[in-house]
Amino acid sequence: MFEPWLLFALVAVFMYGTSQAIVKVALGDISVAKLIIINFIITMPIYLAFLLASSVQIDLSQFGLQMITIGFLAALLGRAGYYTYLEALESGPVTIVGSITAAYPAIITILALTILRESITPVQAIGVVLVIGGIVALSYSVNGQGGEKKLSRRAVFYCAATLAIWGVWGLFAKMALLVLPIGIYLGLYALALPIVFSGYMIGKGIRVRDEFPRWSLPVTIAAISVMIGQLGLFADTTAVSIGNASIVFPLIAAYPVITIIEAQVFLKEALARKDFAMIALVIVGIVLVSTV
Repeated sequence: MFEPWLLFALVAVFMYGTSQAIVKVALGDISVAKLIIINFIITMPIYLAFLLASSVQIDLSQFGLQMITIGFLAALLGRAGYYTYLEALESGPVTIVGSITAAYPAIITILALTILRESITPVQAIGVVLVIGGIVALSYSVNGQGGEKKLSRRAVFYCAATLAIWGVWGLFAKMALLVLPIGIYLGLYALALPIVFSGYMIGKGIRVRDEFPRWSLPVTIAAISVMIGQLGLFADTTAVSIGNASIVFPLIAAYPVITIIEAQVFLKEALARKDFAMIALVIVGIVLVSTV
């Protein structure tokens, strides 16, 4: 039977993958700080709209301070992990950075199975292993075709931080979405985002006015990427709210396959035979994970 969570998860995979393929075009011309500012400018009003609409329609007190706090922490960790991921990319070769951080669903799966007591079939378990293993191997293979393989201590730190943060984020997100409506959960990003954004800028010693983007083609491309990625987040959140975290997160983590395929088609980036084999491995894993 085709489950609703599967549809939303696949939409998220496509949106995330397309967003990353588009932003690859822009990142050669804009800094990470500019990308973060663009992300903040576009997403903050959206999250604020969710928060205001939810506050008007629903009495937040009925969900209790504990669940609101868990939702807020999930939003905080989700965005903090995004920033540490960008720092890792800036500090070390995307080859290893992509490979290490692509394994974060393994942590979520373990936490979901042990703490949330979720259950998956043996076939789905095999699918989870194939998806995570295939994405890690594919990320290393494709991103490493031209490159250095040395990882600085700074990059190691940010890779480890991203892995840990996203692993805990997935658990908190699922816990929150078991109780909170999606609109309220997304609205909590309006509270978390300014904290993470301000902390990043202050911690890096960056003045927003110095990095504030002036509209140009690369900035426009980056903005389009952010908007598509935001649609992916909506689909991602919906899938997690109705599906098992131990299955949904590994499935959504397959989005680099879309990025790689689109990069080959539109950006003419070559793939080796082994890369196609790994893509096939991930697709087989997705099929197994989708078996319900």
